[in-house]
Amino acid sequence: MTTSRQPRQEERIWAERIARRMGADCLPRESRSLTQMMGETAAEAAVVVGSDGAHWEDREGNTFRFHPNLAAPRVKTLTSGGSDALVTAAALQSGDRILDCTLGLGADAIVAAHVAGEAGEVVGLESQPVIATLVDYGLGHYQSASPRLMQAMQRVRVVCADYREVLLHQEDDSFDVVLFDPMFQQTVTRSSALQSLKMLANPEPLHPKSVQEALRVARKRVVLKERLMSGEFERLGFRVVKEASNYAFGILEP
Repeated sequence: MTTSRQPRQEERIWAERIARRMGADCLPRESRSLTQMMGETAAEAAVVVGSDGAHWEDREGNTFRFHPNLAAPRVKTLTSGGSDALVTAAALQSGDRILDCTLGLGADAIVAAHVAGEAGEVVGLESQPVIATLVDYGLGHYQSASPRLMQAMQRVRVVCADYREVLLHQEDDSFDVVLFDPMFQQTVTRSSALQSLKMLANPEPLHPKSVQEALRVARKRVVLKERLMSGEFERLGFRVVKEASNYAFGILEP
């Protein structure tokens, strides 16, 4: 964990906070390159806080940082009266409590938070500490010209935890909707953000036991986002209700 070469005090403070959260060392950057620092410490990667936000970078120059991506145009479409595939599939409404079990970059959680509004709640679970930390930081620091997008981002509560454990400890009907969007085995190659995410994401497939726990926890629906031809909808018993160009949504209802 480090900063840019000429950090402001705020960046130093955030670097130290993130380091504590991740259980990592926070080292002064001084005039050293990241390559030099990783060589000196035998680290495979570093998290850097700078004037352009926080990002992860490894020895090969691969990077990961938060960006709302398609959440921005999706929120804009909903604001203007349009529809959204996730909102339709999950039957999301104002005031809903939503548990996103596979947060990733957070686009679906942001859209859900926009629909749920101030009266609702969105909890995003992310098992990988680097992703959880950088997305949480990004949700609170990303600047947008859209007040609605900013409000939605700030309403997402990020929890670094494995949904398999979290679901076991939730009460029956404690959320309205539970979302699953596990990492596709074949991501969209033109999406650099998803390719970066895949390097850090948890590759474990969704387990039927977790689906059953989600059905207990969800008052209205459990929603799975997957490739239509992946076989996952059939394996896990989901009914496909919405198809898009690169993926589909399936639902289960208690």
